Amino acid sequence: MKQAILNALSALNISDYSMTEQQRSSAELFFIKKRLDMRRVKDTHEYSVTVYNVFEEDGKKFRGSSTVILFPGTEAAEITHQLEDAYNAAGYVKNPYYDLYEGPKEAVKEVPSTLSAHTLSQNAELMAAALFAADTRDDAWLNSAEIFACRDHISIFASTGTDVSYVKYSCKGEFVAQAKDPQDVEQYFSFTYNDLDTDALADKVRHALNAVCDRAHATDCPEAGTYDVVLSDRHMATLMNLYVTRSRAAMIYPHYSDWEIGTAAQGEITTGEALNITLMPHVPYSPEGIPMRERTLLKDGTVQCIHGTTRFCRYLGIEPTGDYFNTKLDNGTVSFDELKKGCLYPASFSDFQMDPMDGHFGGEIRLAYLYTESGVKLLTGGSINGSMFDKQGMLTFSRERYTDADYSGPFAVRIKGVNVSGK
Repeated sequence: MKQAILNALSALNISDYSMTEQQRSSAELFFIKKRLDMRRVKDTHEYSVTVYNVFEEDGKKFRGSSTVILFPGTEAAEITHQLEDAYNAAGYVKNPYYDLYEGPKEAVKEVPSTLSAHTLSQNAELMAAALFAADTRDDAWLNSAEIFACRDHISIFASTGTDVSYVKYSCKGEFVAQAKDPQDVEQYFSFTYNDLDTDALADKVRHALNAVCDRAHATDCPEAGTYDVVLSDRHMATLMNLYVTRSRAAMIYPHYSDWEIGTAAQGEITTGEALNITLMPHVPYSPEGIPMRERTLLKDGTVQCIHGTTRFCRYLGIEPTGDYFNTKLDNGTVSFDELKKGCLYPASFSDFQMDPMDGHFGGEIRLAYLYTESGVKLLTGGSINGSMFDKQGMLTFSRERYTDADYSGPFAVRIKGVNVSGK
């Protein structure tokens, strides 16, 4: 199939292109409560081909691009037709000209993972065992679950000489926790791991069952006002995405972000911790074949790195790094028990979001804990709304750690003076 695509590109005189071949194998398990409802093994294979069209108009030089997805078994005439249409479409994309990335030619790399020691079916079964090992309560249980153990073989080939490949394992899934007394409540949870982290999954299920049981008992809405708020686990990754996104070349070039190396991204740090963030590679190569490595993003709250695709890095006059999505946060000064004293701790939301354009974060509360001197109160309803640009100089992080597929760092953060809507 690869040769058929190359033949079509040659016949069409398309000299600039890149091609990504993705082969995915997966073992999938679907449960209703603890009963295995369906087992599925799947193999998919596709080619993503990007063609570039260099042209001039009114004395200005442009490089347009267009991408098509092709599948093994596609007839040669159809391959040629789709590539020709893509090339013609690229002629209408007026991106200022830039030089393509000239990458390495290297042997296949395998992303280190404990998942590679087992078959995909074994990985799925081991994670399923961990999932249900924690499902032991009478007042809360898992009413459904799905597990996907995957192996991806990615090959990246380009006209500039790039020729790299890698193999990556992962295990992802989702489950619904349920409690019926005193009210019927369901909550959705998802997970993604790059290692056979059965302990982390079992802990996630235990926390989920505790949360859904507490949600079933929560009836009161928080009083409207201003609170010190604690956010934890997956919401940490959402908050840190502000810094990953605003340091991206694609945000800086069109002036959506004014950051540059040396910018005090955190502003004035008053009572909080200075952020130390490292960009972590989630794969050995970017989709353009750029080698990925650890890069310091923020040191003591100051920008150390601008990252991005070849196009936007060329526009800024910097070396292409590839886009990063994973972070490691090296902060944490107090225990979680100390952190949450006197705070509102929303443990789950209908949907928690962060807008990297204006720094606002918020979400509707499904379950929150209000910690006071008289005890802990379970709450539901209302919402939180705040701006990281206003609060980022007053952040305190827990010493306890949390790791997910795209985040490693403190389990929780305390944010001062967050607006909470309620009764």
